[in-house]
Amino acid sequence: MRLACDKCAKHGLGFYATHISPADYIEGRHDADVWIIGLNPKGDIGVEEKRTIQDFDNFSPSSHSYFKDFSKVSRKLYDNFNSANSRVAHTDLIKCFSPSFPPVVQQNGQQKIPNVELVIKNCIEHLMEQLRRHTPKIIICNGSPVSREILKVFPPPATENWNTITSYQADLPGTDHKFWIVLSGFIGRIDDRNKRRLGMEIEQILTQEKIEL
Repeated sequence: MRLACDKCAKHGLGFYATHISPADYIEGRHDADVWIIGLNPKGDIGVEEKRTIQDFDNFSPSSHSYFKDFSKVSRKLYDNFNSANSRVAHTDLIKCFSPSFPPVVQQNGQQKIPNVELVIKNCIEHLMEQLRRHTPKIIICNGSPVSREILKVFPPPATENWNTITSYQADLPGTDHKFWIVLSGFIGRIDDRNKRRLGMEIEQILTQEKIEL
């Protein structure tokens, strides 16, 4: 078993992978225009990720119930998930597996919840590397925790109200790349009306940016 990232070892967490680094953890094509950002991969703490980069490139969202709710957000987006030339991919804010978040870890014979802010701070570095490598045009934040952390890293324009803003353009530090950030509650928990409202906002951005799905 290979420990591909030990940034959070003192917190009882680690990213174990045979073939990839945390920055390779993108389900779908790496050059996808649209990324969905979840919170963290569900699984036992310390489980080894055995998929290869090719497995990630060939990932089929239809194999996971997590993505089914997107059919009520935007059929255009959802139908593109499994097309041969899909322009939609998925990654997580936190790369380490855990059954829940915050994770409960075993340390010195006791169950503890690690310092979540430090765990997120460590893992944000991997997400930033992913964004710089592949420069997606839109990221969709799935859930309030993800939205909250992305707002910290990429503050919206000063003219926008943080409490009401739902999407905005951000600059990727160290590059001349601009991309859209779409904020949302957890897709599986918002009602159908708000799912569709979110989808219409995403579709408007797709049209504005001339992204063909």
